[in-house]
Amino acid sequence: MYIMLLAISMIANAQDIEPNLKWGKPTDQELQMTEYALDKEADAVVLYHKTDVSYQFTNNDFRVIYRVNTRLKVLKPEGKRVADGQIAYLENETNRTRREIVTGLKATAYNMEDGKLVKTKMERSMTSEERLDKNQMVMKFSVPQVKVGTVIEIEYRIDSDYYGNIRDWYAQRDIPVLYTCYELSIPEWFTFNIEETGMNHMEKKENSEPMTLLFSGGTENILTNIKTFVGRNLPALKDDDFVWHAADYGDKVTAELAGIFIPGSVYKSYTSTWDDIDNQLLSDEDFGGRLKRNSPLKDEIIAAGIPDISDKKERIAAVWKLLKSKVRWNGDYAFWGKSASKILKEGTGTNADINFLLINMLQDAGIESTPVVMRTRDSGILPLSHSSLKYLNTFVVGIPMTDSGMAYLDGSAEDGYLNVLPAKLLVTRARVVQKTGADLWVNLQANARGRETAIVQAQLSTDGQLKGQKSTMLVEEAAAAKRRVWRLAKDSTELIQKMQERDGIEIQSYRLEGRHDFSPTVKEEMTFTKQCDVAGDMIYLNPLVFIPQHESPFTTAERILPIEFPYNQSETQNVIITLPEGYVVEEAPKPIIIKFDGATARIICNVNGNQLSVQYQMNISQTFYASTQYQDLKAFFDSVVESNKHILTIKKAQ
Repeated sequence: MYIMLLAISMIANAQDIEPNLKWGKPTDQELQMTEYALDKEADAVVLYHKTDVSYQFTNNDFRVIYRVNTRLKVLKPEGKRVADGQIAYLENETNRTRREIVTGLKATAYNMEDGKLVKTKMERSMTSEERLDKNQMVMKFSVPQVKVGTVIEIEYRIDSDYYGNIRDWYAQRDIPVLYTCYELSIPEWFTFNIEETGMNHMEKKENSEPMTLLFSGGTENILTNIKTFVGRNLPALKDDDFVWHAADYGDKVTAELAGIFIPGSVYKSYTSTWDDIDNQLLSDEDFGGRLKRNSPLKDEIIAAGIPDISDKKERIAAVWKLLKSKVRWNGDYAFWGKSASKILKEGTGTNADINFLLINMLQDAGIESTPVVMRTRDSGILPLSHSSLKYLNTFVVGIPMTDSGMAYLDGSAEDGYLNVLPAKLLVTRARVVQKTGADLWVNLQANARGRETAIVQAQLSTDGQLKGQKSTMLVEEAAAAKRRVWRLAKDSTELIQKMQERDGIEIQSYRLEGRHDFSPTVKEEMTFTKQCDVAGDMIYLNPLVFIPQHESPFTTAERILPIEFPYNQSETQNVIITLPEGYVVEEAPKPIIIKFDGATARIICNVNGNQLSVQYQMNISQTFYASTQYQDLKAFFDSVVESNKHILTIKKAQ
């Protein structure tokens, strides 16, 4: 009995791991660790992370110093991805008077080989720098000799001249975190609004320390207020198909400068509004200045008679088609753009490049338009309480429409239409930048929807073969999704084969109308055959010939994050099946109605003579569900999947 208890104790101790707060020397426990007890599926874990933020007074001015130390453990082959990192920093490409500098980047891989600890340091050649846009750079690096079992230590420092702009601190990431600490030291002359959000308990403490400022004429002693946040055993936050930016719901600390008071001078407020950001953008030559220009295609627009098209939507479509014939999206989103002549020469550009050109072309065609700035959904929710350019990373084009408010277009929407945007841009909070000074926020997701309506007509033969036609109308987001599938397909034959495998059919003919059109719809037409199971005079038929919901998108037992659908969506399938002469439905199924808080599914069957008709409807009119609703939403989809499997028995009449 004693030996058994000792063995259990040894296993428990092997699984538990204590935070090692010493830098530069991984413990034996860290090196021998094979899994993280609280998340055995984790492919890597943050063993230790510390971010120190402090102020330094140099050359009669303040700067912010960030010191970052991270220790990671690779647990599975997929976890080797943590060896590749990047550090974003601010550096204007033309004005270097204020900037950020990354220094002291060091990384070491620790491996146990033949019972000995082997250290491999990252060489300078394994780092690189590149420009993201006119204001941002990124330093990329890759730690060598990383494999399953490796412990990695990474450290660096950022010196920032932007002393009024403290970076947001995120306690969690896409792998579990054993221990993390954030220490924020702020001189008493600075007033920051500090906000902590998240679902986990964070240990907090506050204290003060003296700070000496060295001036050319002497010294000044002031206090530094220190806030410390510590998190332990924090779960991983993983983005999936039903959450756009997991970090929005994780633990984080933000600090926004409210004002500066230096004794002997007047208090200066630094609190800005989104109106201030509008004015800043409009006065910026690289943003507001771009909006006033004609496009290099003005003569071509006039020669094509586009300004004379009376219908506004048709005029917009003509501009869009001309634009797309000249330049293609390169797959990147951006906020600042290159010159119009440059992207026309290159034939490709970011969505910002294309959107600036689109605004100029619309102006040449006599159509008013304006930027609608935002933060993409996978970058986080745009805050209302504190405004800053740092939160913006792209924009779309808003076009006032006399009959329906404002319509939206984006240079990345190769498969879309007016108000049909990529899901990444369907944010609930975007800002219209306009000269009127009106405080206008818009919800781009509110009017987004995808609709799919199919009509299936088929004849069932005595040998169990269904032969019929399917006609499907796809509208708005559903149409864009269908176009995208075909545009990205490497091989149309392979795509048809996947459709056949999914629905258990053979496709005799297939046609997609409107595939290349700038319109809100596409129409899919096909003829098909499908073999049903047969036993004697019995035919076993799923009346939903094209099964809408093969499996539930929600399979995990628990979920800590909310569920976010990209837009409202509906699917309708009307099926009419002609039965063989002399055959009947053994038992007509009862109507099925499944509901849960904005989600509804209905299946209604009717038999009239030798005709079996089925109507399937699925509607999701809500785009957000809290994690507390997960079990009910999961049960809803599980029920829908089960209802989609229902088999009818078709038998020969007696």
